[in-house]
Amino acid sequence: MLFPYQRVRNRMKGMHSFVAYIFARVWCRAPANDYSIALFHGLPSLYYVMNELYRDDLAGINKGAGAFFYRSVNEIFLEFKQLTPPEIKHYRNMFMNNNNIQELCEGKKNATRYAEMPKDLLQAKIEAFCSTLYSSGFFELAAVKQQIGANLRDHYKEFSKLNNMPCCPFCGLIPMDSEFDPTKEAYDHYLPSSKYPFNSVNLRNLAPACYKCNSQNKGAKDPLLPENGIKTKAFYPYTSSKYPIQVSVKFKTPDQVPSTLEDINIELTCAGHEEEIDTWDRLYKVRTRYAAKCLTSGRSFWLQRILDEKNNYPFISQDALDRELQGCVDFPWHDANFLKSAFLAESLKINLIRKHT
Repeated sequence: MLFPYQRVRNRMKGMHSFVAYIFARVWCRAPANDYSIALFHGLPSLYYVMNELYRDDLAGINKGAGAFFYRSVNEIFLEFKQLTPPEIKHYRNMFMNNNNIQELCEGKKNATRYAEMPKDLLQAKIEAFCSTLYSSGFFELAAVKQQIGANLRDHYKEFSKLNNMPCCPFCGLIPMDSEFDPTKEAYDHYLPSSKYPFNSVNLRNLAPACYKCNSQNKGAKDPLLPENGIKTKAFYPYTSSKYPIQVSVKFKTPDQVPSTLEDINIELTCAGHEEEIDTWDRLYKVRTRYAAKCLTSGRSFWLQRILDEKNNYPFISQDALDRELQGCVDFPWHDANFLKSAFLAESLKINLIRKHT
């Protein structure tokens, strides 16, 4: 990705706190306990919610997000009750590894996917719970929002304000909703919830992305396991250090303006992060999208604007070009300036601007 996000301090981390508590203090202790609401006493906010859901269950309210959550927690508890201590330890390790998103992306730990778990009733119930928890509506319930003390819309406002997002960092092409917009961008499950258990509401695995990156390109693609089955690395969206990504544009026919995708070659480099670059391109089709942008904005606007300046004001054309390039340097993430800069640099390199004036 072009630049990493900063994580915001917000109470929505309580989403994952609920799951972590249930896993460690309820499910993993199932062999030594009988199921009861008392098991949730250690986390008062969760206890309040589970007590409300328990009352609903007694009243015969067995539909909706609350019933889904309450029923799933109980059913998975009963399956954990049959596990041996070594099996419990295995699940603990699985939970810890799958929630260490940064080390998974860096290839320092191995994740466990649903496909790698034993095909039994426990696996089926964990998958049904974890893969749909985020979208189930549970965290939109009034009692849940009250106990957590925040909601995703509040989180996004704080998040967008802190990150001051001029564009989607996964492509750099699409503007992102700001703190002032009435809408918010969708949170992408960077490690897809359809493939990985236990991290679907972990904010370290939830990264806002534009609709083209999230829905139309990445979808449920696995960052860590391509279709060839060879594990690889991926950029971590919340790294504390920037990735020194360089984008360059090459024209395959130097004596004319490119007119097809075959006429443009996009080079992406990041020293020491070759695997991550390949993963980035595989997930978001970055090279193809950048080439397409060059064919549309590059030919019809970026280059033409410079040519018009040269034709209309020949004595100040170099100044206009310098100002254009400096603007790209000063504001690289606005209006795809980072790509515009690379496009104009290639145009200058092969004297394309001079040949068309």
